[in-house]
Amino acid sequence: MMIDIMDRLRECSEYKNYLEQKKRIMQFPDLKGKIYRIREIYAQIQDVTDPAEEENLRSEYEQLCDDVRIRDFMQAELDYCRMFQELEAIMAKELDLDETGGPC
Repeated sequence: MMIDIMDRLRECSEYKNYLEQKKRIMQFPDLKGKIYRIREIYAQIQDVTDPAEEENLRSEYEQLCDDVRIRDFMQAELDYCRMFQELEAIMAKELDLDETGGPC
């Protein structure tokens, strides 16, 4: 049964697109560093209290996202993650798990 589930996941468009975009990014080593920087900025924005600092971070974020290769990768990654969130929600509902994720 798990093998069947894994086979189906490997065939879904979100997974295939994510792998394609990841392969594309790996061809450009400098883009990998920019993607890590985007993730850092996103985390920093969540905690920043100074409006000027937040604006600077958002500006840097937008500049990094100007590259279509980065945008395409980030969108593919987001779609892939959302697919797993939906899968987890369906599993929790179908397996009658409570809100804490446990069986009781």
